Amino acid sequence: MSGRRILLVEDDDGIRTIAAMTLGELGGHQVLACASGEDAIARAASFAPELLMLDVSMPGMDGPQTLVALRRQPELRSVPAVFLTAHTNARQVAELRKLGAVDVIAKPFDPLHLCDRIMAVLTGPGTIPAPLERMPLALVVEDDPGIRYLLDFILRQQGWAVVEAHDGRQGLAAIHDGPVADAVLLDVMLPEIDGLQLLEQLRGLPRWNGVPVMMLTAQGDERSVGSALAAGAADYLVKPFDPAELASRLGRLRRPAGR
Repeated sequence: MSGRRILLVEDDDGIRTIAAMTLGELGGHQVLACASGEDAIARAASFAPELLMLDVSMPGMDGPQTLVALRRQPELRSVPAVFLTAHTNARQVAELRKLGAVDVIAKPFDPLHLCDRIMAVLTGPGTIPAPLERMPLALVVEDDPGIRYLLDFILRQQGWAVVEAHDGRQGLAAIHDGPVADAVLLDVMLPEIDGLQLLEQLRGLPRWNGVPVMMLTAQGDERSVGSALAAGAADYLVKPFDPAELASRLGRLRRPAGR
């Protein structure tokens, strides 16, 4: 794919420089980097961008306000938009999607991952296709919709495909009838069948042998943590969790290739 014209709006000098260099040198794109929404609005028409990439939080005119203003220019009404954000908050991501963003990318970002996601936006109708190598698959069993949404968002940002189960019974069906995942994120407190019971069921299935399980537990539930680790869980994370900590642990949790 030949390089495209990308309008980048980011007030942080360091992130703006890294993003522009990444997209220009690694991605082969032509990048117009602006430090403010006002600057972007003034220069956008003459640049004729094929993609808008906007930071969410900026002084003065923020990312969503800048996108609304850019959309008032007729030639920019159908140009796809991507937001950059340091906050992987489920409600915020949903609001950005409502504004018409085709993707929301977390900061800090991996340069190669950024190029992959931008190429996906530019070559498809708002979809993120799988890379050439098989994406690792995570099974998420969590009954809280907000936490489940956040887990899904962080996992996909880190290059994982995700299968979701909303309670213990759905989780049980997933491990019996669904594909074997590369990792499982399992809430301890679930309706119907709790996480410890589900972990016991999973460990009894030969095809799931060796699949690492991270337990998600409420603060102060040390007894459940101890029981889960004794039952074969590889790790645990206390809710509410730091998204950066989850992202860091995911790299260590992934099941090795060659299963």
